[in-house]
Amino acid sequence: MVVAAIDAGTTGVRCMIVDPKGESPGISRTSWDYVTPPDLEIAKEFNPSEFWKLVCSVIKGAIKHSGIKPSDLKAVATTSQRHGLVLLASNGIELHGGPNIDARGAMTQYLIDESLGETYHEITGCWPPMMFAPSRLSWFEEEKPELYEKVKHLLPICDWITFRLSGVYSTDTSSASATGFLDVRTNEWSEEVASALNIDLDILPDIRKSGEVVGEVTSAAEKECGLPKGLPVVQAGADTHCALLASDSKVGEIAVIAGSTTPVMMILDNHLCVPDQKIWTGTHMKEGQWVLESNATLTGAVLEWAVRLLCERSEDPVKCRQRTFESLDELASGIPPGSEETFVTLGPSIMDCQQITDVKQARMVFPQPALPQVTPLNSARMIHAVLENVAFAIRGNIEQLEQYSISTGVKTIGGMTQSATWTQLLANVLNRPVDTPLQSEGSLLGAAICATIGAGYYQSIDEATKNMIRWKSTYQPDNRAELYNRYYSRWNEVRCEGE
Repeated sequence: MVVAAIDAGTTGVRCMIVDPKGESPGISRTSWDYVTPPDLEIAKEFNPSEFWKLVCSVIKGAIKHSGIKPSDLKAVATTSQRHGLVLLASNGIELHGGPNIDARGAMTQYLIDESLGETYHEITGCWPPMMFAPSRLSWFEEEKPELYEKVKHLLPICDWITFRLSGVYSTDTSSASATGFLDVRTNEWSEEVASALNIDLDILPDIRKSGEVVGEVTSAAEKECGLPKGLPVVQAGADTHCALLASDSKVGEIAVIAGSTTPVMMILDNHLCVPDQKIWTGTHMKEGQWVLESNATLTGAVLEWAVRLLCERSEDPVKCRQRTFESLDELASGIPPGSEETFVTLGPSIMDCQQITDVKQARMVFPQPALPQVTPLNSARMIHAVLENVAFAIRGNIEQLEQYSISTGVKTIGGMTQSATWTQLLANVLNRPVDTPLQSEGSLLGAAICATIGAGYYQSIDEATKNMIRWKSTYQPDNRAELYNRYYSRWNEVRCEGE
């Protein structure tokens, strides 16, 4: 018995086959990119038909790589980047695909500012309005009225894939709360937001429970993707929230989802949202739970940028990057805290959603290289400083979350946790234990957890996570942890210079 999980991320799409013990016999992935419309530089969009072909290609690839037969599959579930959306006509034909980096809503967010103001943040937990579906939909009303008039359905990207598989329009509370239309106090679509913008709530999908079977694979999807007709299609949720499931995060715990970006999330069993807070409030996939989020933004992506920069002039940049990542732990080992007094503020930040569009200048500070008593900066120390930069930003975001509620523990999951050096560094910077699952593909495993429930193998999320998650040894802070208090303070000084 196996299930399939599909994750439509910012940079590409993946499909993973997973068994009831959380083991994966096969995974397939491919990258994708977006188009910038003419004369609209802040906007990004994609062709849903082309993206659907890529989704089908990774499904077929995962089945092939795993060595299973399609008939071995018992369910499929989907997850995706938050804030992305697909607009559809009444017949299900896609009119527009927009990723989470589409900023066209900046031109129409004034409508929410004027009609709701800070109340919008209090209702939805979302800010600034430009990032979310109501403002982006209003842009189409103003700039593309002929398209806007045809819109009968709005779906998060994962739920659009569910629609293409099953013909069903559905979502869950975690993806719904990322649209900017959900009232996170009641977990129902907000009449107040819709009325303020004169938007018909009927365009939004039904809200279903994660782990619930919402439909079956159609004959058309079987022909296109290779999944068997009649296969149960199960509701999952947003990628970050699926990662919370895959790290078995409990109420009061903080989860650091360390990928290209790093959301830092605390699970609560009560709703908390005030208009002037610098962080987001969202609804979790588990009933009766919410998440506070203080996002460190670009993290793994900055590490990739640094490696790409260092390998730029090598004879074979691709092999250079590959070797660097494969030997990352060896490269960074032995470098002391503070990276020989090297500090960088590249990308990662401490969240302030009230000023999220204020992008600060990147900085790099290191000792004068020509002084005889100075250890000169080299590539290894620069990479180590970038890793510290990520950990420092995570600490700042955790401290921000703990202004609202003291956490009971820290877990981390995601691509960066494949580096033991970085995970140990994080434990030292935080000066507290950090737990890490063996499976770093958090969003995919979280979607697979939902699929096993829909397949009837497990009866609840708690039962599934208990059986599907395996753990590494806990990373304990060591004798370097105390040194990091001083270096964290210095990093904050560098970060705030010029403000």
